[in-house]
Amino acid sequence: MEVGTWEPELTNVSACTLCVPASISPGRLLSGSVGKNHVYQKLPQQPLKLFVIKLDGSSFEVEVLKTATVAELKEAVKDVFNQSPIDEMISWSHVWGHFCLCYQGQKLLDYKASIRLFGIKDGDQICFVRHVSIKYEGREKRRIGLWRKRIYDSPAYEQLVMNNHYT
Repeated sequence: MEVGTWEPELTNVSACTLCVPASISPGRLLSGSVGKNHVYQKLPQQPLKLFVIKLDGSSFEVEVLKTATVAELKEAVKDVFNQSPIDEMISWSHVWGHFCLCYQGQKLLDYKASIRLFGIKDGDQICFVRHVSIKYEGREKRRIGLWRKRIYDSPAYEQLVMNNHYT
């Protein structure tokens, strides 16, 4: 045998039964009508490596599957912080109430959406941006409204208006 001219030869056809169960005919295999009782495993997916940019400009790396949802991406972000030696606790409900993740100007607010829908690929950058959730915004408006109502309904306000000290 010469070096560089090796060509494989198939001398034992029965060796192919290791690849395909004997109960599956080639016709069924080509037509895609393989029975449900055969177990096939998918190859493990390579995770996406994403870079998350914090508000101060620093960044960290996070890994998620290509099929991950926004919720799973957020969990991966939390996991990175939970592994860090920082002693202080982070209130994630506060963080997600005021900030959200963003990819190329698109806020990642639909937690059930797959990150593929946003076009996120391996090596992309995700950043934190300020975001006031609808729940928080409603509470803030209600709090300000109650504060104004208390001022305007108070006898001291009426006295100021009567004396033209408040315009």
